[in-house]
Amino acid sequence: MSHFLSSKGKFLFVPLFVLNVAAGVCFAKELVTSPRDSEFMISAKASFEYYCSPCHGKEGDGRGTFYTIDLNPKPRNFKDAAYMATRSEADLTQSITGGAASVGKSNLCPPWGNIFTEARITEMVSYIKGLSVEEAAKEVVAEKEAVVEGKKSANFKSALRWLFIAVITVALAGGAISEWKKLKSESI
Repeated sequence: MSHFLSSKGKFLFVPLFVLNVAAGVCFAKELVTSPRDSEFMISAKASFEYYCSPCHGKEGDGRGTFYTIDLNPKPRNFKDAAYMATRSEADLTQSITGGAASVGKSNLCPPWGNIFTEARITEMVSYIKGLSVEEAAKEVVAEKEAVVEGKKSANFKSALRWLFIAVITVALAGGAISEWKKLKSESI
């Protein structure tokens, strides 16, 4: 023990102690997350709702709480399938990491590269791309429902036409039979 208290021992002990404490702090920092981080970093959707929805809206429609008439440019509507088809995943990743200004868009959207991990940014890109796919799918479902309704309407109209044809046929046949009976009775 007296060896560690000598000047040579202190020279070796102090740097080792400092390195050990620093390593412990770094390790502990990895284990402990704030309640905010644990709640809003659970999923890409939760992260989007916390960090992005104030401008882009909870549904991604570009109408968040900061949406005002005079806001220029307006927050992007991520449900617009035509626009989202023009944006690559790399472009969206860069936009999230470095801010929208890094891809030539608005400087009002901040960079989130220091907040999110690369994996979370990739998940968020997929989530954002999925918003336009969901909207496109809703449009397809609505079109199919309209076609089904049209077919139901067409089926009803078709049934009415066939019923009308059947009634006319029975009436004509009945009239023809009665005329035939009259002719038969006159000829006898």
